[in-house]
Amino acid sequence: MNLNSVFEVIDSQSRLHDLFQSAPLRVLEQVEVVRFEAGKFALYQNESYDVTYLVVSGQVKVYLAAPSGKSVVLDVYGPGMFIGEQEAIIRRPYSASIVNITPVTLLKIPNQAFVTWISCDHRFADKLLVNLSEQIYHLTKRVERYSLYSALQQVCIYCLQCYDQHKSITREQIAFHVDTSYRNINRVVKRLNEFGMIKIQHSTIQILDPQGLKELVRQEES
Repeated sequence: MNLNSVFEVIDSQSRLHDLFQSAPLRVLEQVEVVRFEAGKFALYQNESYDVTYLVVSGQVKVYLAAPSGKSVVLDVYGPGMFIGEQEAIIRRPYSASIVNITPVTLLKIPNQAFVTWISCDHRFADKLLVNLSEQIYHLTKRVERYSLYSALQQVCIYCLQCYDQHKSITREQIAFHVDTSYRNINRVVKRLNEFGMIKIQHSTIQILDPQGLKELVRQEES
């Protein structure tokens, strides 16, 4: 993969172009474009890797897995999000596992080049700090949901967030954002459908009564 292909990908999105605007040439020369079909890109917690990735397109799931097989999703990353940047900076094994849930295009950057980029490009370092702060914020909110709310409340809260952001909702998406089994998600979705608060159309869930969902969240707290 030559440098022209890297520039083509970077210039395809304003966010990527902005990130790489002042990147040193010696860093850009080490960047590689890689693509994976769904489920073919995987990194594992407690393993060390010598590269950092930047998501160009598609989505990856960030999760923790126990020896028993139980797992919990920490986040779902999309375009513009880095993978492994914290581990590259502090030189530690991955704290979580990664798998792509859709086909993805990634920019692959050797850790040494990534750290050089941070040290030489203060503009990029500032943007990376904002990016890391956003990740910590979203992780804190997710831990709040997992720790303080029931499965019913978590599903309602996620559906309300999607409703406010005009995002489509599916059971699969809910499973990435709620700490419970898929079977339990189906029970909750069926219950909300029977209450008339949502409508299931094929694989998509439509919100009919956002106020009712909010009231369910409040009732569960009392």
